[in-house]
Amino acid sequence: MNIARIALTAATLTAFVGCADQPAKEDQLLEIGYDHLLRQQWAQAEADFQQVLQRDANNPYALLNLGVVYQQTEREDEARDMYQRAVESGTGAVAVESNVAGEQGRSVTQLAERNLSQL
Repeated sequence: MNIARIALTAATLTAFVGCADQPAKEDQLLEIGYDHLLRQQWAQAEADFQQVLQRDANNPYALLNLGVVYQQTEREDEARDMYQRAVESGTGAVAVESNVAGEQGRSVTQLAERNLSQL
């Protein structure tokens, strides 16, 4: 698992090797959703991340990214819930890439905590 971006840091799965526990469909949905998120296509990103969560309710990348979508669309309560769930997932998932300088290599938990602090 791996990647993060957006001023409120978001995450996705492209370059991480050793992600065999992630079904290919989830990976694709995360990548598509992440692309939508980066393009600020909030409704499409939300739908993509929700599909991932239907398959895996504790997917840390989908939780973090959906939190970003909610925060960017002024739904702070929903954002808070997603970030808290990402923290609680405690999977050790790591951001390999980030649009926020210095966020590469941080865990999704750390990124979710950072985003929570901005609410």
